[in-house]
Amino acid sequence: MNEDSATLLEERSRALFEDSVERVDMRVRSRLTRARHAAVEAAAKRKGAWVFGAPRWTPAAGVTAAALLGAALWFAPQMGNRPMPATDNPAFEDLDIVASSDEMELLQDDPEFYDWANRATSPDPGSVG
Repeated sequence: MNEDSATLLEERSRALFEDSVERVDMRVRSRLTRARHAAVEAAAKRKGAWVFGAPRWTPAAGVTAAALLGAALWFAPQMGNRPMPATDNPAFEDLDIVASSDEMELLQDDPEFYDWANRATSPDPGSVG
């Protein structure tokens, strides 16, 4: 579409719009005007509850969240430095058994176990897959 046809389209559209506005009777114009004014007033009242496009309570919520985060960071290192209580926990005994070098030597001295493990994991040479 070139500029001449765009200009003609705009002029024709404007003329049709103005003609349709002139044909509206006064009673309908009055109702439309009142509705427009009511909408503008309602928007102005609603906009007063917002600051920079957000509700007024948003800054208070941000300050509260920052205070909670600060408190969590302030007290978290102190909670992490507490000594662990000495209890008879079987998990620590198991850890000692696994970590001891004597047990590792026992496993290395069991060639039958390694032979069995090798046979269990290798495919059967007679099977067709």
